[in-house]
Amino acid sequence: AFECLAKKIIMVERDDEVAAVWETILNDKNEWLAEKIYTFELSLDNVKKELVKCAASKADTAFVTILKNRIFHGGIIAKGSGLIKKGENGKGIASRWYPKTLRDRILSINRIKHKIDFIHGDAFNIINRFKDDATAVFFIDPPYTVAGKRLYTHFEIDHERLFEMIQRIKGHFLMTYDDTEEVRHWAGKYDLKYKTVPMKTTHHLEKNELLISDNLDW
Repeated sequence: AFECLAKKIIMVERDDEVAAVWETILNDKNEWLAEKIYTFELSLDNVKKELVKCAASKADTAFVTILKNRIFHGGIIAKGSGLIKKGENGKGIASRWYPKTLRDRILSINRIKHKIDFIHGDAFNIINRFKDDATAVFFIDPPYTVAGKRLYTHFEIDHERLFEMIQRIKGHFLMTYDDTEEVRHWAGKYDLKYKTVPMKTTHHLEKNELLISDNLDW
């Protein structure tokens, strides 16, 4: 959107908390959220107060979700995740809390939000709607097949159905997946090209991730 590579962007998210973030960023609470983050005094006591507080609005949920993403281990907001203990340079919960950067990014999105449509729902429906549009470009980031339960609230999807749908896309697409025999099997079954790229887990272990695309010549 910022580089004007697309006239319109459609974002789809199923998770209620993540959806609250984008709905707030793209509505009239954008500036409120940006300033709330910028002026929030990060301390263990203040964090605990926010985490137990009942959200009075979608904007409140958005703030707490961003807070959890920045101070929870690996940015994981699913149940069972915990606070960063050491973090970068031993800074603990402050190691990934950059309020000015977050504020500036949110305000920047506010300036181009007319290009973005956000849908709180099922991506399968949107893929199916645009699969025959040769001008559409898809980026698909489904939950991992193995570690999905730990990483995501909504981790159960029909993975093979997704591969079957991707095969029918007439436009361009890029999809990320964990590198497992099962995923490689589906890619082969539906004649989808893939390559491996190195990545680090939340525990700093080096593993491979699969990039699945209609064009891997880059």
